[in-house]
Amino acid sequence: MIKKITNQFLNPYLGLSASNWFRLIINNKGVDFSRVPLALFVTAGLFLMAPFRLAGAIGRRSAINSANLSEPPIFIIGHWRSGTTHLHYLMSASGRFGGIYQIDAVYPFFSLWIRNKRSLLNSLLAKLSFTRRMDNVTFDVDSPAEEEFSIANASPYSFFHGRVFRKHYREYFKKFALLEGLSEEERAQWERIYNDVMLQSSICSEGKRLLLKNPYNTSRMKALLSMYPEAKFVYIYRNPYDVYASTINLHKKADCFALQEVSQETMQENVLLDYKSIHDRFYEEIEQVPQGVCSCIKYEDLVEKPLEEMSRVYREIGLDGFETDSKGMIEYLESVKGYTKNSFRLGDDERRNIEKEWGKYFRLMGYEIKQEPT
Repeated sequence: MIKKITNQFLNPYLGLSASNWFRLIINNKGVDFSRVPLALFVTAGLFLMAPFRLAGAIGRRSAINSANLSEPPIFIIGHWRSGTTHLHYLMSASGRFGGIYQIDAVYPFFSLWIRNKRSLLNSLLAKLSFTRRMDNVTFDVDSPAEEEFSIANASPYSFFHGRVFRKHYREYFKKFALLEGLSEEERAQWERIYNDVMLQSSICSEGKRLLLKNPYNTSRMKALLSMYPEAKFVYIYRNPYDVYASTINLHKKADCFALQEVSQETMQENVLLDYKSIHDRFYEEIEQVPQGVCSCIKYEDLVEKPLEEMSRVYREIGLDGFETDSKGMIEYLESVKGYTKNSFRLGDDERRNIEKEWGKYFRLMGYEIKQEPT
């Protein structure tokens, strides 16, 4: 019971501004009747958090405007459930990188205030730990997180809103995963908000080079390179059968945050279409980037020989210091030795749909169709 309550306090929408919250409600034509209690919980939470947002707003804009990135960022990309979190934690264990953390992602408007003041709230939050619903990975408020949550909290310009307002999922996917159909103003606002998140992350990381993990970026390489021309990317991929099964589980577990309901069939259709759209865009864009910008890594190889694979990644993106960084990686690997991955069984119809819709990606990634998922 306690774990359920504390997990709700990491509901990404508790960091929204009130204006963003009510705009989302209106633009998405309200919430389903069964989700009214959750909407009321979020609304109450926003008002409770309002004093912290006001306190945090003091000096926040001037701090962001005076910040800069010390070095080009490194982006970890890959479809959801492809091992992006494991890779992120592994690289972050070196201690040399900065990034965005859970507290910054969920409460971006006052995370600077909490950190700078070393407040009692910060001390209390530091004692909490949480468990991700989809895979039982343990994390705390200072664990690495995704910048997409900050973007969603600060604006309506995020694909994450489609996971909450599920009846508008495809519209959000097209606009903010593929960046298609945006007006000039929307695109400019998205870039501004994204850069604000980057600069705030740099401040919170005390100027360290940023290492950010965000599956949404898998189809946004070109856009990010236009904003950060010297950026590097590490792309991780995994057996498509495993990715499908685990992504379906992710959608089911994330239902606790959704304010609109969709059918199981719609959910499955979205997963199949998302994978195709994201990978078509990724393979199109990776052909256009120079050598040394992106390194690709197979999840199963990373699990089998992590240090060897990480050494190769470092070489391919021109990153030095692996010998030093590997010490922290070894410690992290020791800490997760007892972790057991979820296991899923696919139905015959699901397997046929995966093989029909994703057949070419099996070949591109070097997997055999009909091979049993791990």
